[in-house]
Amino acid sequence: MMQSIHNSYAQRLLLIPISIALTAQFVLAQSPKSATPPTEPTISNTAEKIPRIFDRNPPEPEEEVQAPPKNAMVNFAMDPDRWIDVIYSQLGGSESTFEQFQRRRARIALNRIELICGLDEPLREKVQATADLEIQRFKTEVLTLASQAPRNPTQEEYQEFYNRIHKLTQKYQPRVLNQSQPSLWQKVLTSNLQDSQQSAIKKETDKRAEYREKTLRLETILRVSRRLGLTANQREKLEAYAQSQPENWKTFERAWQTLQSFPEKEKQNILTNEQIQELKKALETTDDLQLVVREFGEEW
Repeated sequence: MMQSIHNSYAQRLLLIPISIALTAQFVLAQSPKSATPPTEPTISNTAEKIPRIFDRNPPEPEEEVQAPPKNAMVNFAMDPDRWIDVIYSQLGGSESTFEQFQRRRARIALNRIELICGLDEPLREKVQATADLEIQRFKTEVLTLASQAPRNPTQEEYQEFYNRIHKLTQKYQPRVLNQSQPSLWQKVLTSNLQDSQQSAIKKETDKRAEYREKTLRLETILRVSRRLGLTANQREKLEAYAQSQPENWKTFERAWQTLQSFPEKEKQNILTNEQIQELKKALETTDDLQLVVREFGEEW
């Protein structure tokens, strides 16, 4: 009996591999015939990924740039940034130099008034704030004007727009500051000063104007002296003429013309024959005297 049990167990063990093989064949038979066989790995085309360095055909531009007209002054587009540089160049520098110059003007004026008659700190802060406000307003006007400028200006368009630039910047030109209308911060400062302070400032201003005219006369006489080789006595005689006619002795050219128009008798009383012959010659140098004494003309 034990032998029969052993035989049946051995037969079952032999049937297990056969059943597994039959099951595998059945699964393969039931799988769909349309199953795709394993594909070979595709080789990517690396040549398409390499940039075409030697391609002579440039890419098309995103938007076409309008060509300037034939009578345009420049062959490039004048965008607002370029026009802003043009506007500030009329004032002798850039935007930052303009701000520094305007703030320095207000600061120098306040310091001078404080030395003359004293100044309250609230008024100083008010004037400085007004100067900053005026600077910001001018910068806004510059941006507005630059945005209205032509991009490819012709000669006529540039001249017309340049006239608008000159009208905007004329008030802030360094050479005409004293002759132009007072700035906003100057009006605020004058309206807040007392009568005693204004009288002291006027007295100091008149004194500075007199000193400035005297400096002009002396400098002119010295230039004439260097040209003609005058002595000390001759310079004293010319100084008497200069005091009697100050308008004719503010520049070297006008003084030279005044000396040339002197009667011969007066020339002989002042100058020698060699100096009179030198006086008949025309001037070859330009007058730069105004640049020398310009600092004396600052307001207050």
